[in-house]
Amino acid sequence: MAEFTVIETQEQLNAIIGDRIRRAEETAAKRYEGWFSPEDVQKLTDDFNAKIKSFEDAAARTQQEMAEKDAKIAEGATYRTDLEKTRIALAAGLKVEYADRLRGETAEEWEADAEALAKDFRAAHIPAPLASNEPTITKPIDTAEKFATWMEEQMNN
Repeated sequence: MAEFTVIETQEQLNAIIGDRIRRAEETAAKRYEGWFSPEDVQKLTDDFNAKIKSFEDAAARTQQEMAEKDAKIAEGATYRTDLEKTRIALAAGLKVEYADRLRGETAEEWEADAEALAKDFRAAHIPAPLASNEPTITKPIDTAEKFATWMEEQMNN
C-alpha cells in the first residue's frame, strides 16, 4: 500500500485531484471505447436524414414519371377506343361523326348500338323517286363550250 503523505500546499492538492480526474477519464474512455459520442451520433443522424431526403425526392420523381406514363397509356387507350368505335360505325354503314355516339363499354355493345342506330336511319330514310322530271341529257355538255355561248349572249345584249 502507498504511504500516506501530508498535503501541505494547495498546489499539491490540485495535482492530486488533477491526477485522480485524469485516471477517471482514462477509465471512462476505456469503458466506453467503441461507443458513439454525441457528436458522432449527430453526424450519423444528419447523414441519415440527408439520405432519407434524397430517397423521398427520388420517390417523388418516380411517382411523377409513373403518373405521366399512366396518362400516356390512358391517352393511347382512348385513341384505340375511338379508332375501334369509328371502325364499327363505318362497318354498320354510319357516318364517321356517329362513332362518338356509340354507347357501351365493349366492342360487342358498340356493334349492337351501331346496328340499332343504322336500322333506325334505314327506317327513316326516304327513297329517291323512281322517275325524274328533269330532261335527260343525251350528250355531255362541254363546260367551256357552254361558257363561250353564254359570253357571246352577254356581249350581244
